[in-house]
Amino acid sequence: MATDPATGLQGIDPGVWDQLARAINERKKDDEPATTAEEVKQHFVSEARRFEAEGVEPPTIIKSVTGETDRWEPWEFQVIGPISVYGGIEFSGGSEWTARAEVGIKLSGKVIWSEGFHLTSKMNSVSWEKSLGVVRGKLTVGIFGDNKCLKVTGEGCYWWVKWRCAGFDETLGCFG
Repeated sequence: MATDPATGLQGIDPGVWDQLARAINERKKDDEPATTAEEVKQHFVSEARRFEAEGVEPPTIIKSVTGETDRWEPWEFQVIGPISVYGGIEFSGGSEWTARAEVGIKLSGKVIWSEGFHLTSKMNSVSWEKSLGVVRGKLTVGIFGDNKCLKVTGEGCYWWVKWRCAGFDETLGCFG
């Protein structure tokens, strides 16, 4: 039997839905409609209940990179429940390589956090810790090894009665 939302979200500040809606609306495309706090909450509850009923799958790659250089390559993978991590990278090769990149977190398919950054052969990874109400996680993005592989590692969690977490260590493609 599905958990009642009042029980599933017990301990969560009701203002978190306004904060998440603001974060989503700041990142939406101009032609997309605004998202309300109630819509964020409804989508989250629907997905949390679905994952409660069906079970949570291990992290799954939705889109990986092809390894082509000097062009923007988007990527994404499902972490746990309603959480996915996405990004993109433009890699320019050689022994002194550089990469322009972006990473973000989606909740129920909507971007709630994103950040652009650069990687180089001398600074090959960046890490974050985020807590966004019903979502929290640790995330490291980097280029590793002789084959210059894009790896994303960490842990993602969402709140539904308790914290439900999954670790991930995904190699999304190589450039070398």
